Amino acid sequence: MSDSADQSPCAAPPEPPVDSMRRDAHVLAGINRILHEALSASTEEELGQLCLEVAEDLTGAAFSFFGEERDASGRLDHLAISERGWAAYRGSDPEFSQRKLPNGLKIRGIFGEVMVQDRTLIVNEPASHPARVGLPQGHPVLHNFLGVPLRHNGETFAMFALGNHPTGFTEREKAIAEELAPAIVQALLRKRAEMASRASRRRLLTLIEGIPQLVWTATSDGRWTWASPQWVATTGLSVEESLGHGWQAAVHPDDRDAAHAFWTQASEGGDLTMEGRLFHAETGRYRWYKTRATPVRDDHGAIVEWFGTSTDIDNLRRLQDRQETLVAELQHRVRNILTIVRSIFTRTVEAGGPIDEISDHFRGRLDSLARTQIVATQTLSGRVDLENLIRDELLGVGAIEDDRLSIRGPDVTLPADTAESIGLAIHELTTNALKYGALRHPTGRLAIAWHVEAHFDRKCELIVKWDETGVPAMPVPPVREGFGTELIREALPYGLGARTNLQFRGGGVLCVISLPLPIEDVGLLNRSAEG
Repeated sequence: MSDSADQSPCAAPPEPPVDSMRRDAHVLAGINRILHEALSASTEEELGQLCLEVAEDLTGAAFSFFGEERDASGRLDHLAISERGWAAYRGSDPEFSQRKLPNGLKIRGIFGEVMVQDRTLIVNEPASHPARVGLPQGHPVLHNFLGVPLRHNGETFAMFALGNHPTGFTEREKAIAEELAPAIVQALLRKRAEMASRASRRRLLTLIEGIPQLVWTATSDGRWTWASPQWVATTGLSVEESLGHGWQAAVHPDDRDAAHAFWTQASEGGDLTMEGRLFHAETGRYRWYKTRATPVRDDHGAIVEWFGTSTDIDNLRRLQDRQETLVAELQHRVRNILTIVRSIFTRTVEAGGPIDEISDHFRGRLDSLARTQIVATQTLSGRVDLENLIRDELLGVGAIEDDRLSIRGPDVTLPADTAESIGLAIHELTTNALKYGALRHPTGRLAIAWHVEAHFDRKCELIVKWDETGVPAMPVPPVREGFGTELIREALPYGLGARTNLQFRGGGVLCVISLPLPIEDVGLLNRSAEG
């Protein structure tokens, strides 16, 4: 800074070498103090007060302030006022008494000259200075002034000002202030970078803690250096327990080789991906996670660490497994239905008769099969309610429950493949009753009932009874077995392990079907009965 001081007294005599060395040592100590203690300052204002305190001590000023022009606004915002400055104020401004820094002051007057002219300014007779505009109410009387611009990248962006030296400011105080200026700029910029980094880290941690993924960082050999709170909460491992290779304790034993292989690829660069199971502390079981690791590189492209996330995909895996099971079941069901349709068609045609009668029989049996499929696909479980199955068959021929028809039994649901066969049997019995039995004659009665019997060997049976009475004609057993008789007497025992009893009695047909039920369905039936 080569600009001469303004309104300064005659230049001070040269300092003796010893005094010059002592002054340089004090200035160097002040600079070191600024740079060292700046690291512990928590705010810009605290840092600014430290710088002003050093400047006051070295120059003998009575008070000082530190200001900055933001965004070339033409206005000055105070970054700090020294403790001596706050104490010297005698005004009644409540904001100043509450130590609220004044901001938005127009850059003008003696202070403005430092910023506008970009030069150090000494004013020892401020009352007669041409740029003088007066002082705010309560501001300490200004006897003399020293202002120093602060520059960054060749541009003046701030200043600090010293006031009221006991004998007036000289070139000596100017030199000291100018030597302090670069250290003040360096300390301020370092503090801002540190605060920005800290704020960025806080934002990053807040973002990380707000996402459902488990987040961590690691070296290229898989040694973890940090783990997020989600990892701790999910796995039950603390951050300390997870560092290094401690995270492997949360990995399912069967997946640890894959996890090791995962990190052997890290040196090759690029993203890493694997699926494996991690212990879930809340449920006490392992859940599937998809883990991705992305390299963090320095300016030269070298990998300095890996940033990883583990995303819970357990429900997705279960859905995929369920989907595969459903596809397999669907394929099985389609093959089974086609087999049934082929069998129905073959037996219907073999029974003979007019083509219209064959067509009606075949259509009726297909309709029965279709009704069962509709009911099965309307529930997530794919099971069919027995009572609805029976009622749908009877409603299909116009039979409703009245004094001639009774339907009784507990809530029972059947697997779709079981319901297909039982539904066809009910259809055949219904068709026969409509043509020859209880549903044809006004005096006929039909009682359909079912119940569940539990056995001591932890097995149970569903027993369905079809009982026709009051049919006037004496029925004669058919000479050859039709589709319905063969289905009940042969197909149900073969396909479902059922025991059947079909009788063509005088007065109507009696059919009893005893069907074994899986043991898990017994509990389901009991819960239904209790409910």
